[in-house]
Amino acid sequence: MQNNKFDGSEYQDAFGGAKKIHQAIPIPPELGGRVGAALSSARPGHGMAWRKTAVSAAAVLALFIISVNASPAFAKTVYRVPVLGNVARVFTLWRYSEQSDARQIRIEAPSVSNTGHAELEARVNHEIQSKIDTILEESKKRSESERKAYLETGGKAEDFIPVTVDVNYEVKCSNESTLSFVINKTEVRASSNTEQVFYNIDLKTGKEITLPELLGKDYRKIADASITKQIAELKKDPKNMFFEGDEGFHGISSDQHFYINTKGNPVICFDKYAIAPGYMGLLEFEIAK
Repeated sequence: MQNNKFDGSEYQDAFGGAKKIHQAIPIPPELGGRVGAALSSARPGHGMAWRKTAVSAAAVLALFIISVNASPAFAKTVYRVPVLGNVARVFTLWRYSEQSDARQIRIEAPSVSNTGHAELEARVNHEIQSKIDTILEESKKRSESERKAYLETGGKAEDFIPVTVDVNYEVKCSNESTLSFVINKTEVRASSNTEQVFYNIDLKTGKEITLPELLGKDYRKIADASITKQIAELKKDPKNMFFEGDEGFHGISSDQHFYINTKGNPVICFDKYAIAPGYMGLLEFEIAK
């Protein structure tokens, strides 16, 4: 039997007074659009559970302001989620969990607010919605397909291990000038696989921050030298292993993933298996400026 619920009774209590306001907000039709280049294995789509909670960036902000002012319980709950304080930047808009014979899904969806750039917020929040919406729909289809194939090839229903999908986010830096956060999607089947989406925003201009802006025109040379040195240090521990030859590290790419830490330094990120065996997991290298 399938069970859909928002995770945490405190969220239900917190939203109590604002629930009717939330449900009354019309969902603009343009939010049904798709973002072409989303996660590696995710393309835009729609899921019923997400449609029930999807609102435009303006509606999100309106609901947030109304709810904080109208409900002390809501305000208390909101201030326990990452990076609000005196200025709201990234907060948990909604939580969703689902458990069935085919899958277990947990989602903590972020939203960006109060950056001073309305168009930026609308674009980023729309993109986040589309990506998570896609993950939800495709995870359901894939898990149902895998369970069906398992049963059709003689597997017992009670022995099938549900596909597990976990979506959350991490705020890496939030100050007056910089907002950097990462959305993580982890899927566990026969093995575990994590995909990440990175946002590095200049709050003064409302534009994406690039590595050349952080490290200068020689950013590749600087990053490559630092990463090569750090890999050499890691190799001194016999438990750490990196690919050699053609499969090894030969420099960052033109679209290299990175986030910005609280020091203001870029942290270069590599996917599992990119430059090292899978057991090394996701690899990160801080590049000191």
